[in-house]
Amino acid sequence: MTKRIAVITHSRYPVEPRARRMAEACAEQGYAVDVFCLREGDEPVQAVVNGVAIRRLPVARHPGAGALVYLREYLQFFLLAAWRVAREHLRRRYDMVQVHNPPDVLAFASLVPRILGARILYDVRDLAPELFMSRFNAAPDHLLGRTLYASERWACRYAHGITCCTTHAFNVLTGRGVPAEKLTIVMNCPDDRFFGAVALQPKPNGLRLVYHGTLPHRYGVNLLIRALPQLAREIPGLRLDIIGFGDTQPALEALARELGVDSITHFHGYVPLERIPAAIQGADLGVVPMRKDIFTDCGLPTKLLEYVALGIPAVVSRTVTTTEYFADDMVQYFAPDNVADLTTQILALYRDPMRAAQLAANARRFIDEHNWAHEKAGYLRLVDHLLGA
Repeated sequence: MTKRIAVITHSRYPVEPRARRMAEACAEQGYAVDVFCLREGDEPVQAVVNGVAIRRLPVARHPGAGALVYLREYLQFFLLAAWRVAREHLRRRYDMVQVHNPPDVLAFASLVPRILGARILYDVRDLAPELFMSRFNAAPDHLLGRTLYASERWACRYAHGITCCTTHAFNVLTGRGVPAEKLTIVMNCPDDRFFGAVALQPKPNGLRLVYHGTLPHRYGVNLLIRALPQLAREIPGLRLDIIGFGDTQPALEALARELGVDSITHFHGYVPLERIPAAIQGADLGVVPMRKDIFTDCGLPTKLLEYVALGIPAVVSRTVTTTEYFADDMVQYFAPDNVADLTTQILALYRDPMRAAQLAANARRFIDEHNWAHEKAGYLRLVDHLLGA
């Protein structure tokens, strides 16, 4: 009999790439997969994408909202997900429930299946306490922050297996008391169905910069826009393509107008994952201008890995986890939160295209060692183990 897996994610599906990669890997392995996720606008309540059944719940995101609005949104989604998963489990038993954080408390939406024998795989997509401190500029001893540390600890104890994204996250979690034997690193490597090697196209004169992904303040897109006036004075034919969405987009568009660079700054909005490679292919430089804080130091930007996979040289802020995986001969680093240094490093690669090409070639060392085929195999070994397959 086909074994069944429920996936709970407080995100849009199939927009969220990590949940999508994992769910589709399980479907390819022959498991029946149901995903319970958010619903935005007129998205269909149910759908099937690449063998994965989607069950959208009537909860939408409130980007840029305050902490109390987030708490209400999380609670609403938790209750609906717990009810729907329990109801489906009583109809047709799930053998495993995989829950993606944040929030960490969402792990307990799988309580009924767990009591009735399902295995629980908990994916620490983000370190939630650090995310809270970054988003709301809160101190570690903030009451809600202490609550998030506790809920992370309880969720990790509750789960039968845990996945995280990087060695840094692994070390943070084990440092907080999570047993190393419960943890498996599954990196956010680009899906090689979409981000395989591509033939480089002849490029026109000028310089095309790209940024893709969501647009929260901590990702520093405003820093990149602030660099444009000086860059435009030095580089004829400069262009910036911003591909993605987020609550800061109106402010970013206003900033571009204020600085007089709106004619060379192009906002493309949301682009589906499978169309991202075509949208960024042919860029001269990919820019990852993340600000440095307690949360961004913990993460390895997926957009950087996608630039590397497509052979696009990258200019990247120097944060802790990124430097653990990428040496100075693989990407062009700049000092975080420093518009002048960002400008300097982009100009350096514009003036030295041979170095830019060499950085892109050297960065392929990462893909040789860390790619989705390898990460998927490790992830599926864990799933098979939990399911006794």
